[in-house]
Amino acid sequence: MPRYKVLKGVAHNIGHSFTSLMNYADDDYSMGHILRFARETGFDELALDFITGEGQPLALLRRPISKLPDWYTKMFWNMVERSGSDRSLVQAATLTLRYDLVKLRSSPIEAPYICDVSILDNRGKRYSSHFEGWWYVEKKMLPRTVCRWWNPMTWLRR
Repeated sequence: MPRYKVLKGVAHNIGHSFTSLMNYADDDYSMGHILRFARETGFDELALDFITGEGQPLALLRRPISKLPDWYTKMFWNMVERSGSDRSLVQAATLTLRYDLVKLRSSPIEAPYICDVSILDNRGKRYSSHFEGWWYVEKKMLPRTVCRWWNPMTWLRR
C-alpha cells in the first residue's frame, strides 16, 4: 500500500539534491548558471512544476541547463516510487528557487537564495522543505580554456 508520510522525505531530498554540489552542468553548478542568468535578465525566481515537468521563466533555463526541469521531474517521480509512495497520491509538487539580487556579500560576489519544495497530496495535506544559503557564479572565475584537474572533460582542451 502506497504511503503518504514518505512525501516529506521526498520534498527534502529533491530540494537538497537541487541545491547541492552534485548538481553540475558543463562548467559550473546549476545554481551558478541560474544565478548568472538571473543577474543577466533580472528574473530572480525559478519555479519547477514536477507534475507538468515545466520550469518558468525560460530565460533562467538556457543552455547548458535547459534540460534541468526534465531531469528533476524524472528524479522526483523516481524518488516518490522508491520511497514507497505512488504518483496517484501526489496532486501538486513544486520547487521554487529565489535569489536576492540586491543583497550581496564580499568577494567573490555571492547572492543569498531560498529554495522551497512543496508537495500536496490527494487528501489536501502539504509536505514542504526549506533551504537557504549563499551562492556565487564560478564560471566567470576560470577561463574556459583552463584544464581543471577535477573535471576529466577539460583534460583534452589544451
